[in-house]
Amino acid sequence: MIGVSLVIMSAGSVAVPWSPWTGLIWFIFFLQGTCEGVINIAGQKLILSIWGKNAASPLHVLHTGFGVGSMIVPLIANPFLANIQTTTLTNTSMNITSVFTTALPPTLSSLEYTTDATNSTTITRVLRESRIEYAFLIVAILVTALSLAFFVYQWKYSEYVLHPADHETESKKRVHGVKEFIRIINPATCADGNFCFGLQMFILLSLHFFNAVGGERLYGKFIRSYAIDQLNFSGDEASYLNVVFWISFSVGRFSGFIVAHWVPVRFLIIIEAAGVLISAILLNIWGHTEPLMLWIFTQPMAFFIAPLFPSGIALGDHYVEMSGLAITVLLLGGSVGGIAYLFLIGYLYENFGPSMFMYNVLGYAIAVVVMVALLSVVGHLHGDRYQREDETERSIGDMKKMDKLEYAADNPQMLSYTNTAL
Repeated sequence: MIGVSLVIMSAGSVAVPWSPWTGLIWFIFFLQGTCEGVINIAGQKLILSIWGKNAASPLHVLHTGFGVGSMIVPLIANPFLANIQTTTLTNTSMNITSVFTTALPPTLSSLEYTTDATNSTTITRVLRESRIEYAFLIVAILVTALSLAFFVYQWKYSEYVLHPADHETESKKRVHGVKEFIRIINPATCADGNFCFGLQMFILLSLHFFNAVGGERLYGKFIRSYAIDQLNFSGDEASYLNVVFWISFSVGRFSGFIVAHWVPVRFLIIIEAAGVLISAILLNIWGHTEPLMLWIFTQPMAFFIAPLFPSGIALGDHYVEMSGLAITVLLLGGSVGGIAYLFLIGYLYENFGPSMFMYNVLGYAIAVVVMVALLSVVGHLHGDRYQREDETERSIGDMKKMDKLEYAADNPQMLSYTNTAL
């Protein structure tokens, strides 16, 4: 499934620069977005199936790729972008009334002049034409090469995705028709038969991902505009700030991979939520007026925002079983959060000014802390699911031993054999 989705996304990337209609580009983006969701769900389920209760660190590594890709792809695309130089001359006496293009030496591909009503002339030089299709092709080749690993994995190692005991459990659970559908959508299926606990956890987890993804989109998409409009950053300075945000974001997720090896995820996510809240408070105190403070406190904000997503998946799996449908529901909550946060900040930014950005960030941070606190309390009241499974296995083992002893008591000729076996 992952390999096929990667191939489809690669084909879409190759086709986008050559698409003659906007509608076709929309369709390709829709198809790529669908495949991205499949990869996200299947990849996380694969990690949880292989590593089980030790999946927190691998999950952080998996999501580190998002931040790394956000840095690498622009570097691949930059050499193939058009290089345009624009110069404006005022109070000129040139009588230019229309746009025209002249032949230029090989170093320049075109030259355009435009004159407005104030007799100001803008000279636009296209120093290098866009060759963005090559950037799309390079990325598509890399993604296709990556997909081959998943095809090989499926061919040779698919039997080892689940532990042997999981195969038996899954086969016993599997039924058909309406009963199967009810079993899949029933929260009790992922919560050891406890419907109320399963429903509570999935509602709280969905709200957590609503906030985690929404805040990530909020800060990542609007920090550049805020820096320009509120603190008068130049375009280049704001772009550098945005790049540094993604660098800190990637470092935060990779740090989660290291720390999660020693710190239980139920404590790690509390530290992350507290870090987001403290960073948001500091940004609201100094981020409105001090450019240097915006530079400084953006870094811890990115660092603590980054691991909230993988930590949320790991925390959910700590208390309930993260099935494919469960992960789908949580990602749906994250997608809705991304849309809602961007819609809200867009409305407030346009109608009340750029200062609303920091107030939104503070509201997001408070919501994260509240959701993490509720998840921690509700989960703690019901305990670690892996611990519950271990206790169940020990109980079953004790019952089997008791059955053997009772059988030996009823069959004295087996007593010596039973004592040796025990």
